[in-house]
Amino acid sequence: MKRTFDFIGLNSVISESFKPLHHVTPSSARKAGMDAGMKGTTPSNCHHSYFATQELEKEWYRGYRMGKQNRD
Repeated sequence: MKRTFDFIGLNSVISESFKPLHHVTPSSARKAGMDAGMKGTTPSNCHHSYFATQELEKEWYRGYRMGKQNRD
């Protein structure tokens, strides 16, 4: 069986994931963290833009802990 791999598609996905999100606020970082805590991590709720500053990172982890508590 011959397998093919879509490198162009992979490159598109990677390119999209590294574009910075616009208007990231502590509130949106917290919401993304809550989503990750409740549903699991995805490229959209763990985007690198949520970790661009210490304040955003702190809020993301705060939301993550809250989401984990609500999930259990």
